[in-house]
Amino acid sequence: MSKTEEKRPIWKKRGFLWAIILLLVLVSAGLGRLALSAHDRQNMLEQELELQKEAIAALRSEARQAEEDRLIQESEPVITSSTVSDQLSSLQELVTTEYIYTNAGKFENQNQIKIIGQDVGIPFTSKRFIVAYDGRIRVGVDLSRAQIDVDEEARSIAVTLPDSEIVSHETFEDTLVVLDETNNVFNPISIENYTEFVARQKTSMEQKAIDRGVLASASQEARILVQSFLAQLPGMESYRLTVT
Repeated sequence: MSKTEEKRPIWKKRGFLWAIILLLVLVSAGLGRLALSAHDRQNMLEQELELQKEAIAALRSEARQAEEDRLIQESEPVITSSTVSDQLSSLQELVTTEYIYTNAGKFENQNQIKIIGQDVGIPFTSKRFIVAYDGRIRVGVDLSRAQIDVDEEARSIAVTLPDSEIVSHETFEDTLVVLDETNNVFNPISIENYTEFVARQKTSMEQKAIDRGVLASASQEARILVQSFLAQLPGMESYRLTVT
């Protein structure tokens, strides 16, 4: 280096200007990186805040739904087997079906004696009559024997009814009409003959009623009635009810 260059001020020396330019470039680049990093950090913070807001909103929504479910569950009446059984007890009389009929029958009788261990009719002692009368057969289902299955988890109620059966059979004496009658002085017709004859006819009339489907019809009507009746219970709309 010459003595002339040593005497120059530093800012006039060769290389100084390039050093300044290089420094400015480095500073600018550094500032750019700092600005970029700050921008990225701002974006990350905003994303984290958004995720936090979404998480908080989801938790609040879940809490509200759980509370609503709890309130709904508490407000819904719980139906038990005892509840259904009590209701069926009050329905007992309504599931009874009446079968009204008119019957006409013939009665014949003759005094008899035993000869060598056998019954032999005595001549001239025959009597007979033909009568008509009304009767009523009541058919029902014993609801106290119904099987009730309540599944609270599945929200289902299954009611199984027993088979229908004849619960009573009565005849109306005031409707009895004698259509034909052959009396005998040696074996006169009595009121007991009429009542005994009608009583013996009961079994025959019950079988006729069964053959005509009175039991099957009563069972079907009972299922429909029980289904409609239990469906009106408070809270039953949240259960699946089946009656068989």
